[in-house]
Amino acid sequence: MKSKIIGKGLLAKAFKNAKSDKCLFFCSGVSNSNEVFDEAFKREESLLIENLVLNTDKCFVYFSSILAPLEGNLYFKHKMRMEKLISIYSSNYLIFRLPQVAGEVLNTTLLATFTKNIYKGENFLVYKNAERTIIDVDDIVEFFDVIYSLKLRNKIINLCPNYTFKPETLISLISTFLQKEAYYNLIDGGVKQDCLISEDEVGKLILDYFNIYDNYLEKVVYKYVPKIVNIIISQENFNINSKN
Repeated sequence: MKSKIIGKGLLAKAFKNAKSDKCLFFCSGVSNSNEVFDEAFKREESLLIENLVLNTDKCFVYFSSILAPLEGNLYFKHKMRMEKLISIYSSNYLIFRLPQVAGEVLNTTLLATFTKNIYKGENFLVYKNAERTIIDVDDIVEFFDVIYSLKLRNKIINLCPNYTFKPETLISLISTFLQKEAYYNLIDGGVKQDCLISEDEVGKLILDYFNIYDNYLEKVVYKYVPKIVNIIISQENFNINSKN
């Protein structure tokens, strides 16, 4: 039985390459962690329940945030509520809590935002106390296939490379790669984005998977910054042509 993908964004496109079958990859819904409109949350909840009910023959796969149990804004409360609904409605599910996801996309994550600002020479603000983790979207797909093949089910998994970085480290890598100066101001604030990896079989698999990389953040920067720049150039060319 073929898998089914709900959504059209970065994760949805990436999971077209998944080898696992009999899955429903729920890659739709609210993606902005600063969302405040209840209508957006209700749309995702309705779509989620509908697909849980209609796809009981498939493993329901949901993507949450590693910050969901730690942060209290509306978005993270919503994520926790969706996790609870899945555990109630499904006896065949996997929930992956993710850090920031890197891919070929121009969105509001740090990698894309910093790349855009540095490439265009724009000034931006940076929280000096923040720490984050970034994961390559392709690694999410590849690791999911490993977990699924082991027939592990009904679990919530914190999927993260075993590292954190200060925003200034990422800025330096992008700036060096692009050979462009970064114009930014440090401001007070920011929190550490912890990703607690379990000490069970799954946790060992995660550590083993990511320990092959000497500098994971550098790998992500070198892989995706050129692709993000190409998106920026394409948008600029489109805007120029549309005016002519």
